[in-house]
Amino acid sequence: MVVTIDAIVDTDMEFVNRVDERLNCPICKKTHEDSCQYGNVKCQACSETVERRQLAAHREQDCINRAVACTYCGGEVWHSNMKDHLDVCPKFPIHCFLNCGEKGIPRDMMEEHMTKRCLKAEHLCPFSVHGCEFKGTKQTIDPHVVENIESHLEMMSYSSHECNEKSKQMEEKIYRLEQEKSALEHQLQNQAEVLAAARQNIQTQQTKLSHVENSIIEQKRTTEKLLADLKAFEAFRTNGDIVSSQMEEIMNTLREHEKEVSSLQGEVARLKLSPATPKGESNYRPKSDVSVTRESERRLDRNEHQLALHDIQLSDHDMQIQMLEATSYNGTYFWKIDRYSQRFQEAVSGKTLSIYSPPFYVGRFGYKVCARLYPNGDGIGKGTHLSMFFVVMRGEYDALLPWPFLQKVHFRLIDQDRIRDAYDAFRPEPNSSSFKRPTSDMNIASGCPTFISHIELRQGGYIRNDTMFIKITVDTTGLQGDMWQ
Repeated sequence: MVVTIDAIVDTDMEFVNRVDERLNCPICKKTHEDSCQYGNVKCQACSETVERRQLAAHREQDCINRAVACTYCGGEVWHSNMKDHLDVCPKFPIHCFLNCGEKGIPRDMMEEHMTKRCLKAEHLCPFSVHGCEFKGTKQTIDPHVVENIESHLEMMSYSSHECNEKSKQMEEKIYRLEQEKSALEHQLQNQAEVLAAARQNIQTQQTKLSHVENSIIEQKRTTEKLLADLKAFEAFRTNGDIVSSQMEEIMNTLREHEKEVSSLQGEVARLKLSPATPKGESNYRPKSDVSVTRESERRLDRNEHQLALHDIQLSDHDMQIQMLEATSYNGTYFWKIDRYSQRFQEAVSGKTLSIYSPPFYVGRFGYKVCARLYPNGDGIGKGTHLSMFFVVMRGEYDALLPWPFLQKVHFRLIDQDRIRDAYDAFRPEPNSSSFKRPTSDMNIASGCPTFISHIELRQGGYIRNDTMFIKITVDTTGLQGDMWQ
């Protein structure tokens, strides 16, 4: 096959044309620019422009924001921040602050050097715990100890004597506290017995009153029936002797029922819940059928009213007993919260945002306080956390107490699986109105808005059988005297 020069030239020209077309193609040109190693790109760390082929070397060697290892501590630091890092690097060697001559001390070892090795650092005398006030360097401490052996021994003797005295006082105080504890335990046991007897008495009274109430209702029904019969008999007065005998029988029945009602009234009076019988009432005798009936109705109505009042008094009495059983006087209270899922739903819906604990006391005659819980949170914890707050209430002995309230408060949500309780605490702010002497029933609540998150609450064993337990403790440190015992 013979190839002519013209054919070769035509072929080369065709190739050149194709190359020229590709170079002029905007798509091909853009693709080449994006991958060309001689094209300029910007370093993402320092924003400096370099050729693409030199970018990797620039990042490793020249970029001012490249990560380099600190020579002393080994931590990674930006090259541009290395100088600032060396000013705080814990392993950077420095000279002794007191110019004792030692050099190359790592910065984090300087405190140990000053305490143990520095010859120019001042130290307390070894007998400072016994009262010696001498301070000096290592060169002066040893001669001081040697020269003052006798005075140091006297200090030790005096200090030992004081310790023995304090130990005796402490033992006496412990013995006295144990005696007081035993007396309080005995008193609590007596109160428990009194409360048990009171409850039994209330139950007995309730049973008696229930019987009296049922008897009065039955008497009222009988009286109403007799009154209806009496009206029916009045329409047939012309029947003479038959009607008279029936009327006499009805009258006798009414008198018997009146006696029974009087007996019931006496029973109520013995329970001390009915007013005294009016003078001369026992000698009262009805003068007519209608007056007897009306008097019976009035007495029955009065007895029903008195029984209703008695029920109210019993309810109040029972509530007071429950409050006495639940009240604490030592600043610690275990709060049982049942039906928690219902309370949480009511808080989410906005029906009942918070609940209060029963009040308790910091001391027998001390501060009256309570806790306030927001199941769906409050403030910064709203919707995400359970919030716990502390409330100072108006008490009976506020005039004798120091104000503002300054005792530290602890909250502990008990893990019923005995794994890990949720805990938080806060110390009152003296200038806050929440801890001044209350002028109303209670001050504004203050405490921990992010006590525990809803997620943690669901994951732990804090709620079992729809019930949780919260321990509120008020630190009684600094409170002395009979009021706090």
